[in-house]
Amino acid sequence: MRFLVDENLPFGIVEFLSSFKHDVFDVAASDIRGSSDEILWAKAAKEKRIIVTRDLDFPIPKLIPAPFGVMLIRVPENFKALLITNIFKDSFKKIELHELKNKVAVI
Repeated sequence: MRFLVDENLPFGIVEFLSSFKHDVFDVAASDIRGSSDEILWAKAAKEKRIIVTRDLDFPIPKLIPAPFGVMLIRVPENFKALLITNIFKDSFKKIELHELKNKVAVI
């Protein structure tokens, strides 16, 4: 699968997804860091990626085309990077990725 990991998430999520040989675009390490949600949405849609984010401001479902799917991680602001990564890892194992098509999964 192909993922776009938003810059508001820890690098551990990028490492975890990459360890499964997924194609992962890390916004934080890219030249589009700091871009608007619309630009990230359009990139994910064009490249058929699943967006992984904590951001509630994504233009769901206002912009077409849409990305393959969205994984929205909802945790308190004070959660540390390792805890966020571990929550993602535990939840990821329970998700059937092909079922994310045109859907939002909330973790």
